[in-house]
Amino acid sequence: MSGELMAVGTAVMWGFAVTFFGMAGRRSDPAMVNILRLPLGLLILTGMWMAVSHTPWPTGVPARAHLWLGLSGTLGLTFGDTFLFHSVASIGPRRATVVLAATPVFAAVSAWLMLGERLGPQALAGIGIIVAGIVLATATRDQGGGEFRDLPPAVLRRGLAGALVCAACSGVGNTFAKTGMTRAGADLDPLAATLVRMSWATAAVVTLLWWNRRTLRNLALVRSRRVVWPMAGGLVLGPSVGMVLGISAIKATDTGVASVLMNTVPLTVLLPAWIFFRDPPTRPAVIGILMALGGASLLFLR
Repeated sequence: MSGELMAVGTAVMWGFAVTFFGMAGRRSDPAMVNILRLPLGLLILTGMWMAVSHTPWPTGVPARAHLWLGLSGTLGLTFGDTFLFHSVASIGPRRATVVLAATPVFAAVSAWLMLGERLGPQALAGIGIIVAGIVLATATRDQGGGEFRDLPPAVLRRGLAGALVCAACSGVGNTFAKTGMTRAGADLDPLAATLVRMSWATAAVVTLLWWNRRTLRNLALVRSRRVVWPMAGGLVLGPSVGMVLGISAIKATDTGVASVLMNTVPLTVLLPAWIFFRDPPTRPAVIGILMALGGASLLFLR
């Protein structure tokens, strides 16, 4: 299988995974879905790492790399994804993932500020196109469909704002991860870096859970089969199959090309959102998504 095809497969897997996690969050508690997703995802990643390296944990990771990867995991996976799951559960995966197309904007700006990565005319044009595409996809009249039809304006604004917070956390978190992988005295394998990020994110979630023990009462909400099955589907397609395909794609083809193709989740989520939530996209939404993805390609391929 070519690297490009694996990258597309990654986007498809994550499109369905986001939909399944949103389904579980809508039927229970979005924050609890993320709290359970992280330790379960960590178990999957640990098993993958042991299968590849025959060791239980990456060795030789400098303390500074741990710090940056820990900040990345806590910001992006703990806080960012919690906002995302709330957004998906309230306004649907189709609308929420459109705003996630802004993630490369926050990554590019934070990399410029922290790492000195240059923002040339092509990058600035890409940022402008991404913003214009997101505005077109979210600001035009869209009544939604299925469970997300005719949402109150306040609910829609909160959902879009939550997705934007997730995009900011993910973009800055990606810069932190790059710092930990390449600028903190280490040259880490992507799977090792992902395992370290997930470990810190899981530790942060456990700490927050211990601090706010009232959240434990919501554990009963995720015991239902209507929650367990979509959770399981999201875990299998995202942190397992999707992760393996993503890492394989990066190794098999140009990183920029792989990043562009894997960033098409706002497009690949349209089909599962239509199937499971009866929420078809509007024409302006599709045009806006394509514009945002085109702008992202200018950032990744510069």
